[in-house]
Amino acid sequence: MTPAPGPEPDPGRRRRRKLQHETLVGFLGFFAFLALAQAVLNVFSPAPALWPGVLAALLVGLTWWAWRRG
Repeated sequence: MTPAPGPEPDPGRRRRRKLQHETLVGFLGFFAFLALAQAVLNVFSPAPALWPGVLAALLVGLTWWAWRRG
């Protein structure tokens, strides 16, 4: 008795992974842009805070990492 053949490889997997990667980069890039704008506006406020700059740096770093990973 011969074993049943295994499942065939998914032909759309590569395309789906590429679309997921592009979505992640777009999501991170959009929020990194917003965080950078907030950090710049924060610099000109009377009492600037540290967290907008840290958040912007984190999101820019994650965007760069995700973009380079792809």
